[in-house]
Amino acid sequence: MSAQSESQRTAIIIGGGPAGLTTALELLERTDIKPIVYEGSDNVGGIARTFVHNGNRIDIGGHRFFSKSDRVMNWWSRIGVSK
Repeated sequence: MSAQSESQRTAIIIGGGPAGLTTALELLERTDIKPIVYEGSDNVGGIARTFVHNGNRIDIGGHRFFSKSDRVMNWWSRIGVSK
């Protein structure tokens, strides 16, 4: 095992909703930490996801992201989430 692989750090993230996925993306972009996301269901998105039931698309939670923080809103805009 190389010295580089021995020093690899890993973050375990519980939940594939907006917070968990945001955390994983930030770790990938800003650090050398490898994120591993564990999601209890078959889909990611948490309560901000859309699912299909009997051929109908259903939103089970918020699909608009709003914050009074320009930094937060700019982050969501950067990754392509509509306001």
